[in-house]
Formats: sequence, structure tokens, C-alpha cells
Amino acid sequence: MRDPLADYRKKRDFGQTPEPAPAPLRAGADRRFVVHRHEARNLHYDLRLEQGGVLCSWAVPKGFCYDGKEKRLAVRTEDHPIEYEHFHGRIPKGQYGAGTMTIWDRGHYELVKYTDWDDAIAKGEIKVRLYGRKLRGEWHLVRTQQSKNSWLLFKSRDCFSGHSRDNALGIDLELAPAFESDGHLEPMRAGAERAAFADPGWVFEMEFLGRRAFARKDGEQTNVLDLDAPPTALVEALAELRCDRATLDGVLVALDDHGKPSRAALDTALASGDHERIVYYAFDLVQWEEFDLRDLPLFDRKAALRTLIPEHPRLLYADHVAGNGPALLQAIQGAGLPAAIGKRGTAPYLAGESTEWVRISAVAAEPSATVDDDDVDDHAAATAENRSASLRVRFRPTNLGKVYWPAEGHTKGDLLAYYQAIADVILPHLRDRPVHLNRFPDGIDGKSFYQREAKDGTPDWVRTVAIPHDDETVPHHVIDDVETLIYCANLGSIDLHPWLSRVESLDRPDYAVLDIDPKDAPFSHVVRIARAAGKLLRGIGIRPALKTSGKNGMHVFVPLLPHYTYDHARMFIEAVARVLARELPDISTVERLPSQRDGKVYLDFLQNRRSQTIVPPYSVRPVRGASVSTPLFWDELEDHDLSPRNFTIHSVPERVQTHGDLFRLALEDRQDLVAAIGALQEVLEGR
Repeated sequence: MRDPLADYRKKRDFGQTPEPAPAPLRAGADRRFVVHRHEARNLHYDLRLEQGGVLCSWAVPKGFCYDGKEKRLAVRTEDHPIEYEHFHGRIPKGQYGAGTMTIWDRGHYELVKYTDWDDAIAKGEIKVRLYGRKLRGEWHLVRTQQSKNSWLLFKSRDCFSGHSRDNALGIDLELAPAFESDGHLEPMRAGAERAAFADPGWVFEMEFLGRRAFARKDGEQTNVLDLDAPPTALVEALAELRCDRATLDGVLVALDDHGKPSRAALDTALASGDHERIVYYAFDLVQWEEFDLRDLPLFDRKAALRTLIPEHPRLLYADHVAGNGPALLQAIQGAGLPAAIGKRGTAPYLAGESTEWVRISAVAAEPSATVDDDDVDDHAAATAENRSASLRVRFRPTNLGKVYWPAEGHTKGDLLAYYQAIADVILPHLRDRPVHLNRFPDGIDGKSFYQREAKDGTPDWVRTVAIPHDDETVPHHVIDDVETLIYCANLGSIDLHPWLSRVESLDRPDYAVLDIDPKDAPFSHVVRIARAAGKLLRGIGIRPALKTSGKNGMHVFVPLLPHYTYDHARMFIEAVARVLARELPDISTVERLPSQRDGKVYLDFLQNRRSQTIVPPYSVRPVRGASVSTPLFWDELEDHDLSPRNFTIHSVPERVQTHGDLFRLALEDRQDLVAAIGALQEVLEGR
């Protein structure tokens, strides 16, 4: 019989590549699948389906899409051994498929329609139902007439289809364990009372007068737990959830004759069977398919929940205000509702009372001493109508009509409105860090100066920290809240420059950073280097984050465990930079002197020093177009239209609405460098 792995063996030298050499053929216990993200000469995804003791493989250049109208090319490649299901790493240069191979998704699958593999191959139509963390539901592989290896991959119509993204939930489920329940779930409840406060790490929701309840979909069975006769319309709505199985946390609400939520009205409606006035507001997601989401951050659970809720008048997503408790409380008081619930965005779902959730009473609320602005949406609308409208905080912004970007006509008011709109995502990257200001009091074409010191006259409500420097102690601004953010921007600091470390650990950075600085080199070279940096770092086990600098460069961040020093960070990034300069000598250099760079892109590792700063994600830059330092998906480096000019004070807020903060994981995904340093040493030595 023909060896199905003959082509695989022929193309590889197992003395040079870390890829697994095939063991004797063996059939798996069930049909497994794995998807590799393969950063070879061109980025693509490898879909591998276990069959007959091997992994039958297709290369999918553009990846996966949940929109069934989008058909993607899938090229049949050589079969791979079963052992490849667990392979990840860096295939050395000069070897077949050289580049970084990471496991993007895996799980098991079922054959649909043609349940015999050979029959499906002969007919050129393979329909599979995938059960992964990213890929769910039915997918089609159809052979084209172009060649025997040319197929099309597309999503079948089912409850998961209809989204343009490549991920069923849009969040990372890698750390979600299997869901195990004895049928009883204890809800999470507010464990403390607080006055209204503003904090970008928290979200604020209305407290509805109603009945707390879990709602569940399990295949064709739907139910509201603890209700003997749940409303029929709600049961039907739960059947429309965009998944096979889920458990939602929420509240049953009924309106009284005045149009306000009322417990009495709900009790009457449930007792009488008059269910038309009952609505279920879902505010949390504790289970999705076979995965338990309770250990994931609330930010992720709510983002996932939003993707599942159908358009139905009886089943609604309970939205929130991010970061601004006083704004929501003001709206609640106007509506005659009792309270808001504040929830820490990074908190897991915990049974019982927890101080990660707090109740903020509208009855006993005092006017906020920190923020006095209107609801965020109302403010945004007002700003759109009048760009020079002032922000109503404890200080009054000045000269809002002054033009900061003459070519575009953008004003100081536009700058402040942008920072107000983006505060929820930029503040976590500024909080607890000393910040240097880069002030342009007359706009980008006027004189500017760099300000490290918080000057005399700084309001006492602005947090500062005194840091020894040479023979003096210098007070630095610390931007912890939206009001301080607007205050600093009002000083003319178009961009902001925080330290890489925090106030309580000034000598231990949170990140190691590679600054890809082109000066006058073309942006296409920056993209090539960033792509190579991502391949290298992922190949040695690192999970890096990527953003534009806001000018013409890019920044690659490696989040660090708290025990590394600036020296550790600098030496690690220097080694990365030297590998990249060796691999791309025609376009990159580690030469510090601009006159010695010969037009190449500078790989700056020296930013990893105490008191050095780098602009955070979402900071505006003082350049033409009012561009913004913007986090990217790594796959966006494959987009030929990628340009720093695509990300501006007008486009970035909408991008954040669509994708959320792509850099948020950089705040949480602290990484150990020990194994990576060893792997990098092998790369440096050419092994």
C-alpha cells in the first residue's frame, strides 16, 4: 500500500526541523482536527482533519469567516502525521515551510452529509461539524474545477453563521475549562455599597427591579431556571440564541402602568400568566457550549454575550456604561430607578457576594466630586454638533476652538473630545505610571516642549508622584482618571509618554518593547520587520502585542512577569533585534547613529531603560492627519492597504467599538522569559 506520509517525509530533514517524524500509523479514538497559524513566506492557516491515521491538510491563505457568503480558497497539501496535532514552534530557515507554526484551534469533528470519508473525497464535497474553541458549527469544503488540490471553504448556515469575524465568540477561550454543573448555580451578587465613582477598569449597569434568574439553552431545550412555567415568548427567544448551549445570568422585568420596572407588576404577570409585559435582561454569560466562562474577565464575558443575543423584544442585552458611574447614576435618578451596579471589568464570576461588584444607591447619592459630565452618549452627540463644547468637569478647558492641525482644521476641542470618547480604553494603559507631557500649545506647527515635571500650580486633585532624579526630586503627573487625562490634554499635550513601569515598582517594567523606527525608510519595510518579529517571538513561545507608533513605525510589546528588571528587558529585546537585523540585513539595523544606518529601519531596544517612555495605545500624535497609536491584529500586517494614516482621531473610536481594546491582554498576560531566552539563544547560534 502507498505510504500516505511519503510526501511529508520526503520534504523534511528531521535532523534540522523540530517537526515530528511520523510514528507507525494509528487511528485516533475519535476524529480530531487542528488548525495551525503558519507564518511561512506568506501567512496562512492549515486546517488538518484526522482520517485514516493521518491528518489530511488544507492550506487556507485567508483564514476562516463566519459569513457564509465569503468563500475562501483551501489548497490540499500533503498529509501530516497524527503527532502534528500537538506541534508548535519555529521551523528553521532553509527548511520546508520555514517560519512560525502556532496552534490556532483544535477539537473534534463529525462528518455531515457524506459520512464516509472516501465517498466525500470522491464526490469533492466534505461537510464537517467542528467543535473547537474558535471554530464551531458546520463548514463546507468543495473541490473546484481548477485542479485536484483546489477547494473552497465556507461556513454553512446555522446558529453560528452570519458574522464576518473568524471566531465564534470573538474572545479567547484558551483558559476556559469544561463546564461541570450539578444543576445548581449560585449567582454573583454585590458585596458592598459605594458612592458613585469613575474608574475605567469598571463597568456600570442599571439595577432592575425584577427577579434574578439564570436562563439556559441546551440544544432544543430552553428554560428559565427556578420557574415552573417560564414565559412562552422568552422560551422561544432563548431558542434563537446563536449557539447550541449557553447559560445566561439576568433579570426578569415587568413594567407597571407608569412604564417603570416593578416587582409587584412582575409577580402579578407571572401569577396570572400575562407574560406579554415580561422581558429578560441578560447581563452575564457563565457557560458557552461545553466551556465554563466563569474564570474569564467580565469584559470578555459581556463581549461574548453580546454576540449571542438575537433581535427579540423579550430577550435583551443589558448594556453598560464603561468607567463612568456618576454619568449612569445621573440617568438612573432621572428615570426614577433605585441604583446602579458597578462591576470590575477584569473580575471572574464568583458565587455569592463579592466586593468585585458594588451597589451604588441612587437614593442616597451625593453629587460626584470627580466627574459631573452627562451620559457619555449624550456628550458625544453634543460634541458632534459643537466641537468647541466644553467638558463640564472641575476645571474649564480653554481655547477649544484653537486649530491644532491646520491642514485638516482639527481643533483643540477635537483633541479633548477624542480623549473623552476613548478614555475607557486608554486609561488602563496610563494608570499608576509616571507620565511625561509633550506640549504643543500652538498646535503641531508651533513650538513644542517636553515636560517631565508637574509644575507649581498643578491642581491638588491631579495625582503626582515624586521621583528622585540626579540631585533633585521631580514630581511627575500620574493619569488615573478621565479628568486628569483631559487636564493634561488641555495643557497642549497632544501625545502622552508614560513609563514602562508603575509607581510602586519603578525599576521593574511591565513590558519589554521593540521600537521599529523607520525614520525615512518606507513603511513596507516596517511591516516586513514587524511580521518577522512576530514570527520570531511566537516561535520561541512568546505572545507579543503589536501597535502602530502613530507616526510611521510600530511597537512590539512583550508583557513581563513582575520580577524582571529593565536590564533583563533590554538584553532580551537586544537579542531579538540582532536576530532580526541578521535575518533582514537589507532593510534593518541596530546602528544607533542615523548617519550610519544607510536608510535602513532602526531596531531600537534602548527604550527599555528606567525613565524612558513610549506612547501608549490610543495616544494621538502631533503629525499631519491627527493619527493615533493603534493596536493591530497580527494578521493586519498582511493587508496591502495597511497605513498609519488609516488610524485617526475620527476612525479609532469606531474601531474600538467594533474590536474592543486589542491591547487589553497586554495588561494581564504576564510572561516568563526563561524558556524564550533559551530558545532565542539557539536561534542566535544558528541551531
